[in-house]
Amino acid sequence: MELPYHLKALPSEALDVLRYFGQRDEPSAQALVISDEVGLSDRTFGKVIRRLVTKGYLQMDGEQSYRLTEHGREAVEDLMAYEKAAPPSRREYQAILEEVVTRHLTLVTPRPLHAGMPTDIFIGISPARKMEELNRPLDVVVRLTLLNAQPARPQEISFALGSAAAQQSFKVTAGLYEKVRFRAQVYQLGPNPDDVNVAGGLYVDVDVTSANDPAPPALVAYGVDLKLTV
Repeated sequence: MELPYHLKALPSEALDVLRYFGQRDEPSAQALVISDEVGLSDRTFGKVIRRLVTKGYLQMDGEQSYRLTEHGREAVEDLMAYEKAAPPSRREYQAILEEVVTRHLTLVTPRPLHAGMPTDIFIGISPARKMEELNRPLDVVVRLTLLNAQPARPQEISFALGSAAAQQSFKVTAGLYEKVRFRAQVYQLGPNPDDVNVAGGLYVDVDVTSANDPAPPALVAYGVDLKLTV
């Protein structure tokens, strides 16, 4: 008997979590209990849970608690049947812990900016490429910092990023300077509060002209690839 393909694609740590659920009478468990019983570090546990939730084997069942889905129960049954039939020496498990997908971040701004005039700026993330579609949204935050412009405090733009393209806009008012600097840093949030990964970022300098300059600005796009884990 062979391990089903959908389980071969999971890392061995994820199979340990499924195996743990298969030994429980209750279909849900607290995150700390799972990580302690399976023997996973906080970082590894965050990656494993993210993979199992993304693939539809587990779902959140209240704060820091996870429950087997119907798909998860079927996976546990498949895993148990395989391990009952195959001797330990012939069992095959995946060793890769996480899968990385690439998405593209684009910052669109008029160039030049007019000093003192509120201007719409756009942040967008490209759609998923073929074979990299997502089963559930990823929590992504873009932190935008401005130099020589308002708002002076960093702005955070949140995306529940699925397979489709995503876009948000915000307003920027350039000061009386020659240039404004945009710095965008992108973070991917995991299921645990301290599970924050840097996915990429960019910075660009945009020229500033006077508010009474009659020349209409042109839209300019800047971009960078993001690396997201699923």
